[in-house]
Amino acid sequence: MSHPLIMSSVLLGCAFSIVSPVSAKAVETRGETFCQPTKKAVKIVDELSEVKEEYRDIVDVDIDPRFLIKDGGVWPERFYLSEDGKTVKDLPFSKEDGRVEGFMASARAYPKTEICIDDPTRAERPADDEGLYFEMGLSPFFHNRSGRYDMEELKEGTKDGKKFYKKMIPGALSMFMPDTDYLAVKYEDRSAPLRAYVLLDGVETLMKGEKVKDFYVISFKNMEDWDAEGLVVKGGAYNLQPVPSPSVMRRFGWGEDTES
Repeated sequence: MSHPLIMSSVLLGCAFSIVSPVSAKAVETRGETFCQPTKKAVKIVDELSEVKEEYRDIVDVDIDPRFLIKDGGVWPERFYLSEDGKTVKDLPFSKEDGRVEGFMASARAYPKTEICIDDPTRAERPADDEGLYFEMGLSPFFHNRSGRYDMEELKEGTKDGKKFYKKMIPGALSMFMPDTDYLAVKYEDRSAPLRAYVLLDGVETLMKGEKVKDFYVISFKNMEDWDAEGLVVKGGAYNLQPVPSPSVMRRFGWGEDTES
């Protein structure tokens, strides 16, 4: 079995979290400033670039570093690269959409630094709090966002998705990456209810999904068992992502705050 700290860093979130799993366990609160080694971000992006083109036609990652505010709070005061406690480079970000232009170029230019954020309004929160989230865009999403999927497309996407996750797990541990034969629907409107339908004999039948963090998870294996013809997703803008089962995700630290 792979190490839970490694697995929890790649399953589903697949964002480059500013707070590492180790530091989240070692301290109780975030503090006004917190940092993470820059080389971690560079390494994981480089590993993902090695996934062959033949596995990118249905799903792919879109490296797009940005801040997400999930708690209705404010933007951080400052974002920058630091070495030995001294600022090396400021990293300006948009206060419209949170995007950090040129982030990867800066990270590659200064690999010995740490990525740091000054965010005093959340200083007293738990170290793994996700009210302010720095997302790298490491999740393998389906290119197709039309709302309609046939079974062949879904089957290939669930298989290819595993290739991306395995690249984020160090060395021999990657062999323990579980199958990604579930599908996560993640709406832009995080309060939106799941409206996913399985096509059975041409009829759309509403599916019940499990809520894990801020997405809904449905079983592709169940769809195969039902001899389904496809999947229909409604309810607004969304992303569809191949993922492991909810039980696997919870085992490695995902879903503790799952809502019923």
